[in-house]
Amino acid sequence: MASHPQSCPDLAPGHRQSVKAVLLASQQLLVMSLYNLAPLLDCILAAGLLSQDNYHEVKAEKTPQKSARKLLDIVQGQMDESGAARFLECLRECKQHYPRLRSWLATDTEIQRGPTERKLQAQFSCLCSRLGFSVLPVSLALFSSSVLTQFDLERIQAAPTPTEQSHILLTICLTKGETACKSFYTALDNEDPQLAEDINSTESYAVSSMLKDLALKSREVSSIGVAVEETRDTAAGHQPYSGVLQQARAQLGVAVGDEARLNVCELGVAVGLPCRTVKECLLEGVSIEDAAQLEALVALFMEKTQDADRLLSRLAEVEIGSVQLSKRGCLSLKLLQEADALLRGGTHSKSHTWDYLHDQGNLHGADCDDCTLLTIFRFLVWDCLSEAVEEPKLKASCSLPAMLQQLHDSARVDTALVQELEQCLSEGGAENLLQSIRVLAQILRDLHPLHAGIHLSSPVEGLYSCWSRLHRVTSFQGVSVRAIRKVLNSVVAASTQQDATPRARQYREVCVYVARLLDTMQAERSIRDFANSSIAQITQHIRLVLSGPAFNSQAFDAGIWNRLMCLTEFNPAQLGLGLLMQLHQETLSDLKCYLQPDEWHNFHFILKSVHMFGSPRLISVNSIKGPVAIDDGVEVDFYFKISEPASFLVRLHCRGYEKSKGHFEVDKPCCVRISQLCEEGTRAINCLGGEVLAKYDEYDEMWIRESGSAWWEELQRIVLGYSLQLQKQGCCFMITTSESECEVKFIYRRGRLWATPQRGCEVI
Repeated sequence: MASHPQSCPDLAPGHRQSVKAVLLASQQLLVMSLYNLAPLLDCILAAGLLSQDNYHEVKAEKTPQKSARKLLDIVQGQMDESGAARFLECLRECKQHYPRLRSWLATDTEIQRGPTERKLQAQFSCLCSRLGFSVLPVSLALFSSSVLTQFDLERIQAAPTPTEQSHILLTICLTKGETACKSFYTALDNEDPQLAEDINSTESYAVSSMLKDLALKSREVSSIGVAVEETRDTAAGHQPYSGVLQQARAQLGVAVGDEARLNVCELGVAVGLPCRTVKECLLEGVSIEDAAQLEALVALFMEKTQDADRLLSRLAEVEIGSVQLSKRGCLSLKLLQEADALLRGGTHSKSHTWDYLHDQGNLHGADCDDCTLLTIFRFLVWDCLSEAVEEPKLKASCSLPAMLQQLHDSARVDTALVQELEQCLSEGGAENLLQSIRVLAQILRDLHPLHAGIHLSSPVEGLYSCWSRLHRVTSFQGVSVRAIRKVLNSVVAASTQQDATPRARQYREVCVYVARLLDTMQAERSIRDFANSSIAQITQHIRLVLSGPAFNSQAFDAGIWNRLMCLTEFNPAQLGLGLLMQLHQETLSDLKCYLQPDEWHNFHFILKSVHMFGSPRLISVNSIKGPVAIDDGVEVDFYFKISEPASFLVRLHCRGYEKSKGHFEVDKPCCVRISQLCEEGTRAINCLGGEVLAKYDEYDEMWIRESGSAWWEELQRIVLGYSLQLQKQGCCFMITTSESECEVKFIYRRGRLWATPQRGCEVI
């Protein structure tokens, strides 16, 4: 009997289909969806459904599709109906790893359960909330009677709360079938007879049975828990999961396909989920395209809250630009998708056991696809360093481990992600390499936002830490726009050595433009036309120019320098990767923008933190204008959005370069926080002078700005005399708003910082 590829087959009233028949009818969907079998194999091994020989047979298959078919063949050929039902329960337990199967698993699969199984499923929620500290004694009793394995017991004990431990225990019992459920009730009666009596005396099971008979008489249902849930959802008017997903896609403009233009992890945080929870969900076997990631996020939110309206309202509040990726980020993910396609295509002659970290020097004997995969990984990690590391230290043919080490040391990248990437690449194997693609995709998403705004941490006692995209201050002054235009409008002379392909000609053209633009920065060097130069000669010229003193990290942006070196290292014509060509063209565009004169070459305001007083929340902060050099100083305007009018303390400093003084950093006038204030100490500080920015009587704290040359020494004497606590805060300004939005202009002039209100606030 044919079935729709996205749902389990419906059965006519009065007929029951075996679990094996359900699995067989949906085999095509299962083979396509079970692309990462590791979690499912672990679960069915723990349930005792799979022998070690069967396990190794499944693992030996060369592609995920073949492994899935092998596993399903074992279910059909070696398991009875009870074993198949337990296999399906294992699949349900692992549903978070298989987002494409969530809607399929949510439908009625007509599993025939025993009476104790149905009873346990009906009482599942009640038992989860009431077992409490009895869960471990019951688990130990089941372990002693060999109902639970050592692996099962360790899983239960590892859960952080009794509720989660209970959830795991009950799920395992349902997975193991009728006998295990009977053993559970026996153990519960022995370990906690009062709870067992209470549970048995409740009418939850009877009510569930009544709902089954009355509300669902028209169709036969095996899962009473599902029946109750479906009835509740219908009564409450909630949309089905697929409907929620469809609306979420429409709101965000996500089409079903292979597009990757959003940071879905950032989207998850925006709708209120913890970053770590979202990241773990997306890294568990979810493809890197937006559609699959959004499906996983919607499923996660619905599992956590069961509140579709809440999700859709949160999505409506999200500013789409805040979760979109830059053009370079989108192109990088497309290139990574090519690596994914190579792995899933099953075209390798080997089983992907190559150690990509330590054996790359011997790749001349490897499969051609292995070389392509390594090239993609090397290029993307190399490119990541431009966004993550202040001064990337790379040279031609730099090894992947060396690049990953620099990435690991960066505070701008999740260290856990880099460690997982290193481990996956080192261990090799198809599953590890697919996981490395998912991990690297998340790193790329985090490093390539569309807008370089200011990011806020979660508040700690009202204090929000701030960070922004990496900005390198250099002595570079820029090149005349006219000179840049002249180079880019000039015609690149064809090589006398006939370029074999259009891609080779494109690559040579980009290299020529880069070489000419770099030559414009050197007054003593005339601009060459490179008419008779080969690609190798042009790239060698670029590397030679970049090695000069005009391009050290103090004088030229090290990120741009790193990308130009990357351009010379990866020839898309030789490597057969068209997306590399597009990324090199993006590098040329970045260079053109960077070379133009602008104040941001030499100056950067750095917002370090915002301390909110009272209950108002800080929603967002952004630089909306500047930096602008004017009136013998530099100015920048910041916009603050808060939940309601409030007072808050902004801490910032600036970094800059001036020819007369070189590189400098300014955080004056200095502010200090004094705590553990006493009445006498407060009077002494008030007599000392200095501008009080804020006083927090509830915590006996005060923020005060320095005043005069001898002020600091006198303050230290008072602090010692009255046993006060003193902490330097750097440069701070107190902002009091009359609205939920305000704008403040910060100014650097003559060695110190100033602040003036622009709209909706007062500033001290």
